[in-house]
Amino acid sequence: MTFEEKLGISLGLGISALVLFGAIALAFKHAPPHSVAKSSPKPLPVMISAASIAAPDNAEIAAQHRELFFGTDDRVVISAPYPAPFAAIGQLLTKNNYTCTATLVAPDLAVTAAHCFMMEAKKADTGLWFKAGFHQGEYQAKYQVLTQVFHPAFKRGLKYKGDDVYILPQAAEHDIAWLKLRLVEGIAPQPMPLFQGTRTELDVEFKSAKMLLNQGGFAEDHDAILTAHLGCQLSEFRENNTLYHRCDTLSGDSGSPIWLTTAKGPLLIGVQSSAPDWFNRKQADNVGVTVLQLPMLKK
Repeated sequence: MTFEEKLGISLGLGISALVLFGAIALAFKHAPPHSVAKSSPKPLPVMISAASIAAPDNAEIAAQHRELFFGTDDRVVISAPYPAPFAAIGQLLTKNNYTCTATLVAPDLAVTAAHCFMMEAKKADTGLWFKAGFHQGEYQAKYQVLTQVFHPAFKRGLKYKGDDVYILPQAAEHDIAWLKLRLVEGIAPQPMPLFQGTRTELDVEFKSAKMLLNQGGFAEDHDAILTAHLGCQLSEFRENNTLYHRCDTLSGDSGSPIWLTTAKGPLLIGVQSSAPDWFNRKQADNVGVTVLQLPMLKK
């Protein structure tokens, strides 16, 4: 399948198991000291392979990334300015200077991963800014994060060891969060449609999509640009409403959208939660949490 065909699929134009061992290692990253919007960012060529642009200089890190990519980096670079649905994807910056990926799903709401706010033991974090359409310091719209909402049980299911955070089995299904937003600058992009239905209906959507997913985020190896894995494999839709999948992700992709291509267009069905350590790749696929697990919002 060509890159153009994959893009057509994602736009609707065409066609971990570590929980079993007790915990899942999270990938996360600190934000750069500052991120200043620049005028007229130079766009990258349309639909080039992420593997074709500069890889980490450290051969050991590059080899670890290949393991995490299931042997091959199948991501593509999305050229800016992003078309829908990619314009709804952006960078989330927290007050403790961590970054994740999040996605606009309503004029004043976005979704991301809950662990983005729990990266340090005994140091609660909150969202600061969400920048939709983020690209090389530029963005289409900047939102103030008013609050984040996730299930309280998630906090009780984390284990901290050194610089690593582990999600215990009982908390894995709660690693998803709402962001309440206020637009402060720019032009609001079109939100990505959010699945609203039952587990049975979602299972039907998976089968209609031939168990193929799409995922896009700001991964650590190219954290100033949006990369996406289009047409990646859903391995298992689990009873706790989480997913095992084989989309290529790294640190920085936490909270990134997982969406389906449907007859009506893109449909956001979950967020990226966690991945195994590179040396455990053969034992586990990546883990996503479906929007079925989003907590109820108070009116």
